[in-house]
Amino acid sequence: MSSEGKLIVVEGPDHVGRSMHARLLSERLEAHGVAVKVVGLARSSLLGEIIKTSNSGIHNLNWRTRALLYATDLYDQYIHDIQPLLEAGFVVIADRFTLTPLIRESIRGGDSDWIQTLYNKLPEPTATVVLQAGGRRLLNRMMYNDSLTKLNHYEAGADMALSPSITRSFLEYQKLLREAFMLHAQENNYPVVHTRHSVSEVHKTVWNYVKPFVSDMLQTIRE
Repeated sequence: MSSEGKLIVVEGPDHVGRSMHARLLSERLEAHGVAVKVVGLARSSLLGEIIKTSNSGIHNLNWRTRALLYATDLYDQYIHDIQPLLEAGFVVIADRFTLTPLIRESIRGGDSDWIQTLYNKLPEPTATVVLQAGGRRLLNRMMYNDSLTKLNHYEAGADMALSPSITRSFLEYQKLLREAFMLHAQENNYPVVHTRHSVSEVHKTVWNYVKPFVSDMLQTIRE
Protein backbone atom coordinates (compact mmCIF):
# COMPACT_ATOMS: atom_id res chain seq x y z
CA MET A 1 0.00 0.00 0.00
CA SER A 2 1.25 3.46 -0.83
CA SER A 3 -0.37 5.14 2.15
CA GLU A 4 1.14 5.28 5.62
CA GLY A 5 -1.72 3.52 7.36
CA LYS A 6 -2.57 -0.17 7.59
CA LEU A 7 -5.72 -1.99 6.59
CA ILE A 8 -6.39 -5.05 8.77
CA VAL A 9 -9.33 -7.27 7.82
CA VAL A 10 -11.17 -9.70 10.09
CA GLU A 11 -13.28 -12.16 8.10
CA GLY A 12 -15.50 -15.11 8.96
CA PRO A 13 -19.16 -16.18 9.21
CA ASP A 14 -21.84 -14.52 11.33
CA HIS A 15 -21.75 -15.23 15.09
CA VAL A 16 -18.09 -16.28 14.96
CA GLY A 17 -16.97 -13.27 17.03
CA ARG A 18 -15.66 -10.99 14.30
CA SER A 19 -16.99 -7.74 15.75
CA MET A 20 -15.76 -8.58 19.23
CA HIS A 21 -12.25 -9.41 18.06
CA ALA A 22 -12.14 -6.36 15.80
CA ARG A 23 -13.01 -4.30 18.90
CA LEU A 24 -10.41 -6.05 21.08
CA LEU A 25 -7.77 -5.52 18.42
CA SER A 26 -8.75 -1.86 18.18
CA GLU A 27 -8.51 -1.42 21.95
CA ARG A 28 -5.09 -3.06 22.08
CA LEU A 29 -3.74 -0.88 19.31
CA GLU A 30 -5.13 2.23 20.98
CA ALA A 31 -3.39 1.19 24.20
CA HIS A 32 -0.15 1.28 22.19
CA GLY A 33 -0.88 4.82 21.04
CA VAL A 34 -2.11 3.90 17.58
CA ALA A 35 -4.96 5.81 15.93
CA VAL A 36 -7.60 3.23 14.95
CA LYS A 37 -10.94 3.16 13.17
CA VAL A 38 -13.24 0.14 12.74
CA VAL A 39 -15.28 -0.13 9.55
CA GLY A 40 -17.32 -2.95 8.02
CA LEU A 41 -20.02 -4.04 5.61
CA ALA A 42 -23.22 -1.98 5.40
CA ARG A 43 -21.74 0.99 7.28
CA SER A 44 -21.45 3.59 4.54
CA SER A 45 -23.34 6.87 4.82
CA LEU A 46 -24.70 6.24 1.32
CA LEU A 47 -26.15 2.74 1.64
CA GLY A 48 -25.44 1.44 5.13
CA GLU A 49 -28.83 2.13 6.68
CA ILE A 50 -30.68 1.13 3.53
CA ILE A 51 -28.96 -2.25 3.46
CA LYS A 52 -29.62 -2.83 7.16
CA THR A 53 -33.25 -1.70 7.22
CA SER A 54 -34.12 -3.33 3.89
CA ASN A 55 -32.29 -6.54 4.72
CA SER A 56 -34.98 -9.03 3.74
CA GLY A 57 -35.85 -7.12 0.58
CA ILE A 58 -32.22 -6.98 -0.53
CA HIS A 59 -31.90 -10.72 -0.04
CA ASN A 60 -34.79 -11.24 -2.46
CA LEU A 61 -32.81 -9.55 -5.22
CA ASN A 62 -30.61 -11.52 -7.62
CA TRP A 63 -26.96 -12.13 -6.77
CA ARG A 64 -25.67 -9.57 -9.26
CA THR A 65 -27.75 -6.73 -7.80
CA ARG A 66 -26.75 -7.64 -4.23
CA ALA A 67 -23.09 -7.76 -5.26
CA LEU A 68 -23.37 -4.29 -6.78
CA LEU A 69 -25.04 -2.89 -3.64
CA TYR A 70 -22.38 -4.25 -1.29
CA ALA A 71 -19.58 -3.12 -3.61
CA THR A 72 -21.08 0.38 -3.74
CA ASP A 73 -21.28 0.40 0.05
CA LEU A 74 -17.59 -0.49 0.37
CA TYR A 75 -16.47 2.01 -2.26
CA ASP A 76 -18.38 4.80 -0.54
CA GLN A 77 -16.65 3.93 2.73
CA TYR A 78 -13.29 3.75 1.00
CA ILE A 79 -13.64 7.17 -0.63
CA HIS A 80 -15.00 9.00 2.41
CA ASP A 81 -13.51 7.09 5.34
CA ILE A 82 -10.92 4.41 4.66
CA GLN A 83 -8.66 6.21 2.19
CA PRO A 84 -8.44 9.49 4.18
CA LEU A 85 -7.76 7.53 7.38
CA LEU A 86 -5.01 5.46 5.76
CA GLU A 87 -3.42 8.61 4.36
CA ALA A 88 -3.54 10.10 7.87
CA GLY A 89 -1.65 7.10 9.25
CA PHE A 90 -4.51 5.26 10.94
CA VAL A 91 -4.88 1.53 11.32
CA VAL A 92 -8.25 0.74 9.77
CA ILE A 93 -9.80 -2.52 10.98
CA ALA A 94 -12.46 -3.90 8.66
CA ASP A 95 -15.08 -6.17 10.23
CA ARG A 96 -15.50 -7.99 6.89
CA PHE A 97 -14.30 -6.53 3.64
CA THR A 98 -14.52 -7.98 0.11
CA LEU A 99 -14.24 -11.70 0.93
CA THR A 100 -17.60 -12.14 2.68
CA PRO A 101 -19.79 -10.68 -0.11
CA LEU A 102 -17.72 -12.56 -2.70
CA ILE A 103 -18.23 -15.89 -0.93
CA ARG A 104 -21.90 -15.36 -0.09
CA GLU A 105 -22.82 -14.69 -3.71
CA SER A 106 -20.47 -17.22 -5.32
CA ILE A 107 -21.92 -20.14 -3.34
CA ARG A 108 -25.34 -19.00 -4.57
CA GLY A 109 -24.23 -19.38 -8.17
CA GLY A 110 -22.74 -15.94 -8.68
CA ASP A 111 -19.82 -15.45 -11.05
CA SER A 112 -16.89 -15.07 -8.65
CA ASP A 113 -14.60 -13.61 -11.32
CA TRP A 114 -17.18 -10.94 -12.17
CA ILE A 115 -17.77 -10.14 -8.50
CA GLN A 116 -14.03 -9.87 -7.90
CA THR A 117 -13.74 -7.24 -10.64
CA LEU A 118 -16.09 -5.01 -8.65
CA TYR A 119 -13.38 -4.63 -6.01
CA ASN A 120 -10.34 -4.23 -8.28
CA LYS A 121 -9.77 -0.60 -7.29
CA LEU A 122 -9.94 -1.21 -3.56
CA PRO A 123 -6.58 -1.60 -1.78
CA GLU A 124 -5.18 -4.98 -0.85
CA PRO A 125 -5.36 -5.39 2.94
CA THR A 126 -2.13 -5.24 4.89
CA ALA A 127 -3.26 -8.38 6.68
CA THR A 128 -6.35 -10.58 6.72
CA VAL A 129 -7.38 -12.96 9.49
CA VAL A 130 -10.18 -15.50 9.04
CA LEU A 131 -12.09 -16.53 12.17
CA GLN A 132 -13.71 -19.94 12.05
CA ALA A 133 -16.10 -22.13 14.04
CA GLY A 134 -18.17 -25.21 13.27
CA GLY A 135 -21.83 -24.83 12.39
CA ARG A 136 -23.06 -26.50 15.57
CA ARG A 137 -20.88 -24.26 17.69
CA LEU A 138 -22.32 -21.20 15.95
CA LEU A 139 -25.83 -22.59 16.43
CA ASN A 140 -25.17 -23.11 20.14
CA ARG A 141 -23.95 -19.52 20.48
CA MET A 142 -27.12 -18.27 18.84
CA MET A 143 -29.24 -20.33 21.23
CA TYR A 144 -27.23 -19.06 24.20
CA ASN A 145 -27.63 -15.45 23.05
CA ASP A 146 -31.32 -16.00 22.29
CA SER A 147 -30.74 -14.90 18.70
CA LEU A 148 -31.90 -18.11 17.03
CA THR A 149 -35.44 -16.71 16.68
CA LYS A 150 -33.98 -13.77 14.72
CA LEU A 151 -32.34 -16.04 12.15
CA ASN A 152 -33.61 -15.05 8.71
CA HIS A 153 -33.86 -17.29 5.68
CA TYR A 154 -30.83 -15.74 3.97
CA GLU A 155 -28.55 -16.22 7.00
CA ALA A 156 -29.73 -19.82 7.21
CA GLY A 157 -29.24 -20.43 3.50
CA ALA A 158 -32.94 -21.28 3.19
CA ASP A 159 -33.07 -19.45 -0.14
CA MET A 160 -30.77 -22.19 -1.48
CA ALA A 161 -33.26 -24.99 -0.69
CA LEU A 162 -30.67 -26.90 1.34
CA SER A 163 -33.23 -28.39 3.75
CA PRO A 164 -36.87 -27.88 4.82
CA SER A 165 -35.57 -27.51 8.39
CA ILE A 166 -34.26 -24.01 9.17
CA THR A 167 -31.62 -25.35 11.58
CA ARG A 168 -30.48 -28.10 9.21
CA SER A 169 -30.35 -25.54 6.41
CA PHE A 170 -28.20 -23.30 8.62
CA LEU A 171 -25.76 -26.15 9.30
CA GLU A 172 -25.50 -27.05 5.62
CA TYR A 173 -25.05 -23.39 4.70
CA GLN A 174 -22.31 -22.96 7.28
CA LYS A 175 -20.53 -25.97 5.82
CA LEU A 176 -20.52 -24.33 2.39
CA LEU A 177 -19.30 -21.04 3.87
CA ARG A 178 -16.58 -22.78 5.86
CA GLU A 179 -15.29 -24.64 2.80
CA ALA A 180 -15.21 -21.41 0.79
CA PHE A 181 -13.41 -19.45 3.52
CA MET A 182 -10.87 -22.26 3.92
CA LEU A 183 -10.23 -22.36 0.18
CA HIS A 184 -9.64 -18.61 -0.03
CA ALA A 185 -7.48 -18.68 3.10
CA GLN A 186 -5.34 -21.43 1.61
CA GLU A 187 -5.03 -19.70 -1.76
CA ASN A 188 -4.08 -16.35 -0.20
CA ASN A 189 -2.11 -17.65 2.78
CA TYR A 190 -4.49 -16.10 5.31
CA PRO A 191 -4.24 -17.42 8.87
CA VAL A 192 -7.33 -19.24 10.12
CA VAL A 193 -8.10 -18.84 13.82
CA HIS A 194 -10.64 -21.21 15.35
CA THR A 195 -12.80 -19.60 18.02
CA ARG A 196 -13.38 -22.77 20.04
CA HIS A 197 -10.87 -21.45 22.57
CA SER A 198 -11.38 -18.70 25.15
CA VAL A 199 -11.79 -15.10 24.02
CA SER A 200 -8.38 -14.17 25.47
CA GLU A 201 -6.66 -17.07 23.70
CA VAL A 202 -8.26 -16.23 20.37
CA HIS A 203 -7.36 -12.56 20.77
CA LYS A 204 -3.76 -13.50 21.60
CA THR A 205 -3.54 -15.56 18.41
CA VAL A 206 -5.02 -12.75 16.32
CA TRP A 207 -2.68 -10.22 17.92
CA ASN A 208 0.39 -12.40 17.35
CA TYR A 209 -0.43 -12.47 13.65
CA VAL A 210 -1.26 -8.78 13.29
CA LYS A 211 1.52 -7.37 15.47
CA PRO A 212 4.39 -7.76 12.94
CA PHE A 213 2.41 -5.72 10.41
CA VAL A 214 1.95 -2.80 12.81
CA SER A 215 5.09 -3.09 14.94
CA ASP A 216 6.55 0.12 13.49
CA MET A 217 3.52 2.04 14.77
CA LEU A 218 3.43 0.73 18.35
CA GLN A 219 4.46 2.82 21.32
CA THR A 220 5.76 1.17 24.48
CA ILE A 221 3.17 0.73 27.22
CA ARG A 222 4.58 1.87 30.55
CA GLU A 223 3.40 -0.03 33.60
